[in-house]
This record gives sequence, C-alpha cells and structure tokens, in this order.
Amino acid sequence: MPRENSGKFSLKALFDQYRQGSHKDYDEFVNTLSDPQTKSEDLRVYLRGIKDNVTELSKDFEDLVAVLLKLDWPSRDATVAREYQSFLLGLVCAHTYYLRASLRMLVKYFTPAIVKTESVSEEVSVEVRQKHETVFLNVHMVLKAILDSVPMSWTVLLPLLHDLFPFLGKPAYLQECYIRNLLQMTSYLPNARQKILELVTDRMLKLDVRAPRQNIQESEGDEEDMEEDIVFDIDLEQDLTKDLDKNDGSIYDKKCSDKPMTHREANILDICMDLMLTYFSNVCYTNGECNWEATKKLYREMLLVFERLILPTHASCHVQFIMFYLCNTKLPICEGFIDYLWKKVQDPNTERVFRQAAVGYIGSLLSRAMFIPISTVTACLDLMCEWVHLYLDNTSEEIVNADVHHHGPFYSVCQAIFYVFVFRSKEIFEMKKGHKWAESLNFQRIVTSRLNPLRVCLSVIVKTFSSITRIHQLAFCDTIIERNKRCILPVTSGGLGSSTVLTTLDSYFPFDPYLLNRSGRFIIPLYREYQGCIEEEQDLSNDEDDFLPEEPSPTVEPQSLSLGKTPTDFLHFGVSPGFKPIQDIT
Repeated sequence: MPRENSGKFSLKALFDQYRQGSHKDYDEFVNTLSDPQTKSEDLRVYLRGIKDNVTELSKDFEDLVAVLLKLDWPSRDATVAREYQSFLLGLVCAHTYYLRASLRMLVKYFTPAIVKTESVSEEVSVEVRQKHETVFLNVHMVLKAILDSVPMSWTVLLPLLHDLFPFLGKPAYLQECYIRNLLQMTSYLPNARQKILELVTDRMLKLDVRAPRQNIQESEGDEEDMEEDIVFDIDLEQDLTKDLDKNDGSIYDKKCSDKPMTHREANILDICMDLMLTYFSNVCYTNGECNWEATKKLYREMLLVFERLILPTHASCHVQFIMFYLCNTKLPICEGFIDYLWKKVQDPNTERVFRQAAVGYIGSLLSRAMFIPISTVTACLDLMCEWVHLYLDNTSEEIVNADVHHHGPFYSVCQAIFYVFVFRSKEIFEMKKGHKWAESLNFQRIVTSRLNPLRVCLSVIVKTFSSITRIHQLAFCDTIIERNKRCILPVTSGGLGSSTVLTTLDSYFPFDPYLLNRSGRFIIPLYREYQGCIEEEQDLSNDEDDFLPEEPSPTVEPQSLSLGKTPTDFLHFGVSPGFKPIQDIT
C-alpha cells in the first residue's frame, strides 16, 4: 500500500492512485478492511487515516464507504469503537448523501444477531445480554452525536425506525431489544418522543389483537400449574362477599409473576408492556415523587397516541392500560382524560362507533380504577345522567321501538351509568346523604323511557342494577325486564319490509381484568374487582322465582337473543361482564 516518506500508511496517496486509474492497492485496501481477521490495531490506524481524509470520500468511493458501514465495529475494543464513531460523524457531516445509509446501519444494531439455539428457546444468557448492552451503548453514543451535529437528521431516522422494526415472527428478545433502544433514544431525541411512542404503541396493538383474551386464558390453562390458580380464582370470587373491607388490592398479589406467558404473542406483548410502563414510571416519578411537568408532557403526547391508534382499535385487551396507569399518576390527569372522552361522547360530529367506545372507556375506568375517589365518580354520574335526561327531553314522543343504530350513544351512556353504579354502589351508599344523592339521578325515568335501555344493555348489568336499585328503592326494573323477555321488537333493516330481530348493544369494557404476568405488577395494585354485598346476592338468588310464569312458556327465544349463559349476578363471573363464567373455565 502507498506510504508517505515517513513510512506511514497514506490514504491520500491511495486515492490519488485510484483517480489515476491504478486500482490494485485500492482494491487490496478494501479487501483488508472487509476481512474480519484484520487486527484491531491496524483497523484503528486505517480508520484514523480515513477520518483525516473524509472529505475525499465522494460518490466515486461508494464501494469503500459500503465496506466501512458493514464493519462490525461495536464488538471491537473500545479504541476501535471510538475511532469509528469519530469517522462516521465526520462522514455524515461532510457528505450528507451518506446519512441515510449510516443511520440505517446504526439502527440495525438495535436488533442483535443471536445464535440459532437462542432464537429457538428465546432464552438469552446474561453474558450475551451484557455484550449486546455494550454494542447498544456504542451505537447510542454516535447516534446522539449525529443527531446533534446534523440538523433535521431525525426526519430521516424516524422512517427507518419504522421500516427496521423486527417482524412479528421474530423472537421476543429481539422485540425487547428494539423497543428498549427506541425508548432509550427519547432521552436525546425529545422532540420525536411522541412519534417514537406512537411507533411502539402501534407494534403493541398488532400483538394485542393477535392475543385475544380467550386465547390467552386457554393457553395459560393448558399448563398443569395453572390448575391451582383457577381454583384459587373460583374461591376468591365465592368469598368476595365475606371480604368487603379488603379493598386494597392485596388479593391480587398471587396474580403478578415474572413467569413468561405460554401464548407467544401475549408473552411478547407482556414484555413490551413492562418496558413501556417502566419507562412511564421513570419519566413520571423522581425518588418516589410525581414530576408534574414531565407527567403532563407525557400525558399530552400519549393522548395523541390514544386518539390516533388505541381508541380506533377494536378488540384490544391490554394496550389501553398504559392510559390507565398514566391516570394513576395524578388525579388531574385522570380527570383530564375523562373530560377528553366525555367531549368526544357529546360531539355529534364524531362517528357513532367512537362515541360509544369513548363512553365505554369512561365507564370502565370509573368502575375499575381504585385510585379514582368516589367524589369523582358521583360527579361523572351526575354529568352522564343529566345528559341522558336531556336526551330524553329532546327525543320525539312518537318513538316506540328501541333502536341501537340510531340511539347507540344514548344506550352506551345508559349502560356506563348502570355499570359504574353497580361497581361503586357500596361506596355511594356509605357516603353521607348517599341515598338522597342516588335518588336525584332519577333512574326510574331512565328505565321506563320509551327508548327502553334495559332492553338493549348487557343482561348481567341490567339484572344486577335492577337488584341494587330495588333494594334501595331507587327504581323498579323487574316488570320491564320481564316484559322485554316476552317481546321481540320489529326493526326496519333498511329494505322495503322489516325483519323481527333483537338489537343488542355491542358492549365493550376496555379495562377488563389484566392477564399479563410481568407487566401486571404495574396494573394489579391499582385495579378493582367487583364486590357485591350479601343482601344483593340473596336478592338476586330470589329473582329467579319472583317473575317466572306458573307454566313454562312454549315460546322459544330466537338465537339472536342469546348472549350466552346469563349468570345470576357478577359473583358468578371470574371476570367482568362479557366473558366466560368461572364454572365454564375448566
């Protein structure tokens, strides 16, 4: 190779020879760089020489740059890594047309290469993890330097982060590494944090819809050691009425575990949720105290993510709990989220499906969140009931039939009211003047209105609400429920005639019980299970005989009426309404 008079390697002389048509030494140099057996000491000298002549690396030397970008520099010793970082920074500053290729190379290191046995078992040794952490650290150092030195380079980076996301079929460890590094980038790329969080959330949603609740329960139930847990859940639900004072979340301790999920997509989702919630915790809390400004900023960013991705996604089970966790940080955050949802419910320009989804979030959050005080619950119930009564005032008296298609938001708000009232009734009636306040909601007018919400709301909610309101003399629903059972409403299907079908409300409870093991440590302590009362349970058990006809009716309800086996009350459910009764989970 060309040498200077001093005998040192001269890259400038090499470039001059190449331009003059002599390629032998140049080709030899390129081959030396690409040889993995090249000593680190020699490689360090070459990198220093290239860095000193980086302005020479025009597009004529793209093949040399391509070889340099393929070097496995992060796994070399620290001196080589430093020289390479310095070279790469100089390269993208001098020639911005190499920026995209350089950033692409760096991002690829966020998905480390793992040997075949590790890929199959998805178990990675501590030694390998530590090695990868060193690589990640080196990559973040040079990436930060490039982002600081090259204006607007993040606009090139963000599409690459999306394009290079590991495929869903890749091992859980690779997904974990990539997401962990994306979240790490937000520390030196704060202006792009919302986009990065959106990218991570989008991936989690894709996993979430591939891990339906029923599939997770079936997969976890296949393991022998799940048998005891199922029995424990049954006993827990049967004993809830005996433990009314235990409302501190301690009953969930056994549900939190570091054990991997059996369901593959659920396991990856669990890892991702744990990373995201850990990140939220680190952002929102400093030495155990809430950092209010940081929390507000994160909430505003996540609200955009929620509106764009989470709210429109049908049948997600777990990703929405990132908002549940954020609401726990400060009550104003929680109230702000509810206010955002309520404005969406009230907005007639918002699509009906989103209005109904929004009120589903309100009802589920108020019912399930242990951190929401009863004062907030009553304020929200006041607001929703006022809206319902106003809706009834403005509804034509000529309406005869319940029509979910035209009045979907109304029925969803009614169901949310019934659902929240059932879940929080114990606290409501323990309030001073709680019964008087409940009377002011005028449930009797709602349930006897022409729109007949008891007709279309979920059966188990209607039945339990009926029991509680009867016990406390707030409303009498039994006659209406029995009449609804006996009639089938004619609903126009849009054609020339009409068809006789029952229109039922598409019920959605976003914050139903959390099934993921690792990340459950963030959610379970904040989560409320339904707790009835002994009086209510006895009342419900007597309902079966109160309104049965003396002789069996020959009329058979059409198949469309069925929502599955309707349990006597919530206490027969291992989870909230809409899921399998415990006796069916075997």
